[in-house]
Amino acid sequence: MYPSPSIVIIGAGPSGLLFARLLEVNGFKNYVIYERDESSSPGPWQQGGSLDIHGPSGQQALKEAGLFDEFNAVYARWNASKVRILRPSGETSICFGEDRNAPEIDRLQLRQLLLNSIPAHKIRWDHSVCRIERSDNDSSDGANGYIIHFINGNSATGFKLIVGADGGWSKVRPLVSAAQPVYCGKMYIESKISHNNRSYKAACELAGPGLMMAVGPNRSLAIQQSADGTYKMYFGITVAKDFYEHRNGGATKKSEAVRRLMLSSDEFYANWAPQLKAIVADGEGPFRAWSLHYLRPEEVDWDRGAAPGVTLLGDAAHLSTPFVGEGVNCAMYDAVLLVKRLVELCGENLDITSVPASKLEEALALYEKEMFERGRDLIRRSKKSEAMLFDENGENFLASMRGEREKLIYDGRTSTRT
Repeated sequence: MYPSPSIVIIGAGPSGLLFARLLEVNGFKNYVIYERDESSSPGPWQQGGSLDIHGPSGQQALKEAGLFDEFNAVYARWNASKVRILRPSGETSICFGEDRNAPEIDRLQLRQLLLNSIPAHKIRWDHSVCRIERSDNDSSDGANGYIIHFINGNSATGFKLIVGADGGWSKVRPLVSAAQPVYCGKMYIESKISHNNRSYKAACELAGPGLMMAVGPNRSLAIQQSADGTYKMYFGITVAKDFYEHRNGGATKKSEAVRRLMLSSDEFYANWAPQLKAIVADGEGPFRAWSLHYLRPEEVDWDRGAAPGVTLLGDAAHLSTPFVGEGVNCAMYDAVLLVKRLVELCGENLDITSVPASKLEEALALYEKEMFERGRDLIRRSKKSEAMLFDENGENFLASMRGEREKLIYDGRTSTRT
């Protein structure tokens, strides 16, 4: 059993890593991160494409962490914010976003930026949580009464604060809430267009350095450039949750079976423009399927007395569908809010060990009050955008984009590159 820092962070995703960085910046050194990945080399669930960093949330979080200048100088792709939306016929409906205050960064680049910002010894790799339980000698001093059991056989206890930053399928959430992710009925299947792909030129013409999205009834097709110039392609489809897993064979066979179905069925892309079908045909496998889940907004709430000394960040607290592009931004800003409350709580002490448990609970309640409101709003906006994007009449989404442009989806308007 490990010795006990006062703060334990479960999960080395964007919110957990940024929270750790903010602890460092504010002088809190007595913490540890437990991460399920075997090493700093990312696991399969940490691939994905690019995300846009919004001004009032993600960018502000990076500024608070002292990382914005490096982000801006090394990683930020300010020329990648343009969005082009097509009809299934291949006709362009609208282009927007050139001056949007939301530069792109690859998910893996953001992860590396954050990893590099905290001491390597603070992360304990290959520690996937199996379960968390109350010990028999619960002292009621914050989270001190909990034992964290890991799949590798190790365990840890004696913490003052447990912060669950372990994503939508959080092992920490059950301590505070019975909420479970709900499948929204939509799935993204991810493919790739490499430099030597015969459809690479077409992808460049359609998406450029940014994003192309073709929208039809109950489905969409998206192409987005990554930092290395290749493209991620996403089939956005309305299907049962087990749609992909029920394909026969291994990864390659599943991919080919799905590709044939995408191209042969009018339910998907069979009746779409030839140039769009050609890109679907050339998408490189093996494909990766993402079934999209969310937490019901009314369940983003819990009684502080349910689990003293335990709280959540990001998707663990307020998992949403990705249709407003705000999930990571919101998660990182959660970390800002939580550290702010800890700083107010501790003053110059820089350690929560000696803080009365009742005072810690008050600080967590203040954090959660604001986090709950923001999280519920994110889920509702995401569901609204999802309903338009996957409407039976794809023209409804196009009309909404022409009428409102970025109002619903994006929170930043003017570039702020310094």
